[in-house]
Amino acid sequence: MEQNLCPPEANRTKVIPLQPFRRTQNFDSHYESGRQYREQGRLDLAIREWQRAAALDKTHMEVRLDLGVVMAEKGMLEPAAQCFKSAIELDPTCTEAHYYLGLAYFQQDDMEKAAKVWSNALRLDPEDWELRLSLAEAYIELGKHAKALRQIDRILKVQPYHLDALNLRGVIYLHSGDLNRARQELKDCVQIDPNFPRSRMNLGVVYMHQGFTDMAILEFRRAYRLSPTNPDILYNLGHSLSHRGHYDEARGFLTKALEFDPQLLEGLLLLGALEVRAGLCEQARDRFAKALEIDPQEPEALGALAHIHISSGQLEPARQFLDQALKLNPEHPGLQLLQAKAYYAMKKNSKALSHVRRCLRLNPQQAEAQLLLGDLMLERGLKPMAVQAWEAALKLEPEYSQAQERLAMHQS
Repeated sequence: MEQNLCPPEANRTKVIPLQPFRRTQNFDSHYESGRQYREQGRLDLAIREWQRAAALDKTHMEVRLDLGVVMAEKGMLEPAAQCFKSAIELDPTCTEAHYYLGLAYFQQDDMEKAAKVWSNALRLDPEDWELRLSLAEAYIELGKHAKALRQIDRILKVQPYHLDALNLRGVIYLHSGDLNRARQELKDCVQIDPNFPRSRMNLGVVYMHQGFTDMAILEFRRAYRLSPTNPDILYNLGHSLSHRGHYDEARGFLTKALEFDPQLLEGLLLLGALEVRAGLCEQARDRFAKALEIDPQEPEALGALAHIHISSGQLEPARQFLDQALKLNPEHPGLQLLQAKAYYAMKKNSKALSHVRRCLRLNPQQAEAQLLLGDLMLERGLKPMAVQAWEAALKLEPEYSQAQERLAMHQS
């Protein structure tokens, strides 16, 4: 009989647990991995690797700068600011860290802190023009136009043809209400370099403020040809075209603007309004809902959604939107009128009357409010007062057909 030399256990399958291979945990490996992830656009993984690298080397400034920049790109502005502060603690003379810290405050709308950081940084390098331009922008946001101009003058004294400085000087005059000087500054800037799109866009904005819509459209079109993916240029072109009544073309440019910047709140609001005008209420509803995702307290979006609900007969949801909007902006005549229309459709005439009168106190030139006031007076049996209100509506808008019809029917 043949002898089995193998022990019984050898005939059984054994599972041997394998320990996963682990690289040596060192600063260089994590820092390099973070750089690779950053180049691939995988920001979350880059943040993870650089956080590990920063934990392993408490004295490395560059990793804190890189980490802060990526966090800021992800919208993590407070942690980003902490990274930049840590970098400054390691090297107080690093103007780059000061610049980014100020930018983090600027993006959080804390202009006082941004201005303070940038002002201190300029003591380290008075000829860092990017820092000086940023400080000027912070002063513009704070309404300190004289201080902003002083920063620009410092740049132009050394570099008289610095395009960004020349452009920003025109913007400062625009913000301070000196439109003629703003226009001249920006025209000079365009003359120095006709292919500088920001100056052409800002010149268009000045023309819009001065009521020169066609000239504004011309400048916005020129800026668009130079920079066809800039959402601000696309928005301004769409906005100016809508003022001229070119609604379809305006919608096209606004749609493009939102492709490049889906968070452009003004673009969502204006495009939604034009879609309502075109009868595209479902598309408009989506625009305004997106606007509320960005800013849940945006009165214009709340009012627009209320208008859509009123038009479709959904009165209770409309009134809820309006209640919320009016809490935010009780002095808005358009919202008061919408609330009046909602209550009128709900047969709550006393409340409707209260809101329409509030609307007219805020804006006596509102023809639609005068029309509704006349309707409410007629329902109360006050025909002379109704006629008076309709006549006021027709005086404000001589082609107002609804006012004409009511007067033709009820004038004795």
